[in-house]
Amino acid sequence: VPGAVVCIPGKINLRESKTTAPGTKLVVCDSPVGRLGVTICYDMRFSEMYLDLVQKGGAEVLLVPSAFTVPTGKAHWHALLRARAIENQCYVLAAAQVGKHNEKRESYGHSLAYDPWGEILCDAGGSDGVGTTDGIANGIGAGLPVPSIVLCDIDLDKVAEVRERMPIQQHRSISTFSF
Repeated sequence: VPGAVVCIPGKINLRESKTTAPGTKLVVCDSPVGRLGVTICYDMRFSEMYLDLVQKGGAEVLLVPSAFTVPTGKAHWHALLRARAIENQCYVLAAAQVGKHNEKRESYGHSLAYDPWGEILCDAGGSDGVGTTDGIANGIGAGLPVPSIVLCDIDLDKVAEVRERMPIQQHRSISTFSF
């Protein structure tokens, strides 16, 4: 919705843009690391968009650049990104701005990479502390200063392996529900 406002009571009202309308087409493109599904941070709240990127667009890696506020980031950033990775059995790469933009706005940070099983591959840290490399879920990794640049490997064989072991995309297409 053009000009839509997100309100954080007692804090700030955020308006993405008074002049920019939301997109109407999903974007996928081929790259050396696989077929990319291109989105923005607010999109991650719409799981059906990611389903279409995967089922209709063939995405293997989902991109989610962000500038989440600190309160919203703490509450939703990790959980929603992990959910998108698990339910779509894709890598999720989420570059995130971190730090104070001005006196009223601070971005949460935590550039993250999740694998198709929902494991964190790397976390660049954010406003609430240092990040890690090599999988928080596995207890591996040294603390990184914030801000940091993090890298991870993308293994498309892992996408295929996860999808073969648990074929939820196929199960979704044959499922029927009613009230």
